[in-house]
Amino acid sequence: MPSLHLRNIYALSLLSLDRSVVGAFAIERNAISFCQKWRKATTFYSLCSSSDSDDLWDADSPLKQEWASSLPLPENAKDPAMADRARHAMAGVSPTSLEGRCDVNLDGFDCRVKWLHVDPPVLTVDDFLTDKECDAALQLKNVSPPPGVGRVIKVESQLSDSNKSRGGSTRTSTTWYVRYAADALAPLLDGLSELLPKVALEQVEEVQLVRYEGEGQGFGWHKDDLDDKEATQDAGGQRIATLLVYLDECCNNGRTVFRDLRGENNQRLAVSPKRGRALLFFPAVTGSTTLGDAASVADSRKTFGDAYFDDTRADHRTTHAGEPPTGNGNKGQKNIAQLWIHSSKHTPVVFGRGLNRHAEARRRV
Repeated sequence: MPSLHLRNIYALSLLSLDRSVVGAFAIERNAISFCQKWRKATTFYSLCSSSDSDDLWDADSPLKQEWASSLPLPENAKDPAMADRARHAMAGVSPTSLEGRCDVNLDGFDCRVKWLHVDPPVLTVDDFLTDKECDAALQLKNVSPPPGVGRVIKVESQLSDSNKSRGGSTRTSTTWYVRYAADALAPLLDGLSELLPKVALEQVEEVQLVRYEGEGQGFGWHKDDLDDKEATQDAGGQRIATLLVYLDECCNNGRTVFRDLRGENNQRLAVSPKRGRALLFFPAVTGSTTLGDAASVADSRKTFGDAYFDDTRADHRTTHAGEPPTGNGNKGQKNIAQLWIHSSKHTPVVFGRGLNRHAEARRRV
């Protein structure tokens, strides 16, 4: 398990408006206890071994390996037979490629839901948030947050040099944990409910805002699923969906890159940040998937991990990375809002048990 610089992980800044529930020091102790419990990374990332340490951010290189069970978009398929399978898998009201995943409202958002990869499914929604809603979310990072924010916990994260030398994933960023009660989160949570109508708010992990800034700040190849020690009953089981929303434009790079998925021109699938754009993919499946299980027998590796207590299995094909938001030495910045959805009710612990309740979430006005 990779170690982290404690002086960076535990440099917590408490941005507080409401101190009536519990003292600031108590919140800091809760946050530090939380970070000690989840040591893989500041925000529970499950790290994969870095066999591609030589090209951590290289989205433009051809695929080094491709899963036999994967299906790109028909126009990106390597042969007509694969294209036909992809078209069939994404057709209809209940596409077979979404078996074992959350139900996705493909007709929502004025039909702006767009497929980028068929199996495993990767989708985007442009204008998921408006410019005004992105601005409001970004304001949550301010030292003097606007009314209604409650508390925000800021965490600086950087993987240690010793972890890098062992070939682990590289990550540098700043994360703000935000209470569900923050007014600015209402559009984000309401949008999630529209996109994934059968997902309950109680399944959503603590909301995070993440900033990557300057040359070299990014996140190398990793997976979002949890191991069997992390995917506990209290945690809500396995993470079954990841929703990222880009809060600003990145003129230079800053893409989310999927290492083993085919995009255009036989290159790795890469999603460019666009303000208000949501990116949805599924780090694990629930139960069996007719399409994936049938095709995975052709893979020399295991497409899916072992079944957990909640009948979920990690999808190993979703390894991805976050490019640094910079090019040609110019200083850049990328801000995202990050939501992870669990298979069952998640118990929030970042702010202390009982101090950050799903029921406190606001609704969009």
